[in-house]
Amino acid sequence: MFPKLNIPSFEAKIKQVENSTNKVTDKMPFSYQIFDIIRKKWIFLTPEEWVRQHVIHFLISQKYSKSLMQVESEHHFQERKKRTDILIFDRTGNPFLVVECKAAHILLSSDVFSQVAVYNYCIDAPFVMITNGMQLGIFEKTINKKTEINSYKMIESLPVF
Repeated sequence: MFPKLNIPSFEAKIKQVENSTNKVTDKMPFSYQIFDIIRKKWIFLTPEEWVRQHVIHFLISQKYSKSLMQVESEHHFQERKKRTDILIFDRTGNPFLVVECKAAHILLSSDVFSQVAVYNYCIDAPFVMITNGMQLGIFEKTINKKTEINSYKMIESLPVF
């Protein structure tokens, strides 16, 4: 149904539903939903959601706590509503890692990185990650003490808190 990703697979709970109320597509009589263990509800299964759910389960397997995760959390940037795919907090309740997920066919580009950097401007997490399920980029925020300008450097592995 969806491509095999370069993120470990997991035992996904998927169900088929009729499209009478589905705004995702009008072309097929049915679509699929996947159960999100963070939001604790069924979500329409889009190519981006496929990646997002894999990333959630991957992060949990890497010892990130479900109780410290938010999915599709809303924030504001210049009076516009934005939604962060995955936001992880540290044990003191501060933002720690912002994750932007794209569908597997979307290339990771400077535009994708710019999107997560703009989100992080409001959130102020020390780490950001972008992924399409095939590739993964993890970045640490650094601040120039003289100019107070943020920049990001790529790091090799997921940060530990």
